[in-house]
Amino acid sequence: MAVRQLAPQPEGNEPDAGRPRPGRGGSGRRGWRTALAFAAVSAAVLAVSSTSQSTASASAGAAACQTRADAKHTDWTGMHFLGDVVCGHNTGSVRVQSTTDSLVNGQIAFSPSWFVCWKRGSDYQGQDIWYYTQGDTVSGARTAKGWGYLPAAELSSATHPVPGLKQCTWS
Repeated sequence: MAVRQLAPQPEGNEPDAGRPRPGRGGSGRRGWRTALAFAAVSAAVLAVSSTSQSTASASAGAAACQTRADAKHTDWTGMHFLGDVVCGHNTGSVRVQSTTDSLVNGQIAFSPSWFVCWKRGSDYQGQDIWYYTQGDTVSGARTAKGWGYLPAAELSSATHPVPGLKQCTWS
């Protein structure tokens, strides 16, 4: 005797209980309208959020640098630093030496960043102050682990050197 297998029945008492229904994520016209309305609202929220973040970034960049007396850093040579400043800045290249023609050693991709000391170097956009930091990415001399200098013109500070930041001992 052959046994016939029955297809599973949808749950619920409705005859079409297992089918997608319009307006509830199904393929009906109302479902598409709902999806399009949701997409439009999501895009508007993202646009406002991006604008707010840009405005916040610009405001943070214009804000004063923050001094952190207890921050500890160790550079690629093993030199220890106690204290730093955190400043907004333009993203850019970290150079091995405090000169515009020095090799690029890393990139600073995020703002704000910390800086452990400053020294004088070559002129860059009317400033000869350069800040020692570690880049977010490493390029050039990998052994230096992205440590190098960012010119003062790239920092969002009204005065250079930034008040509260020590001068590099080797300058």
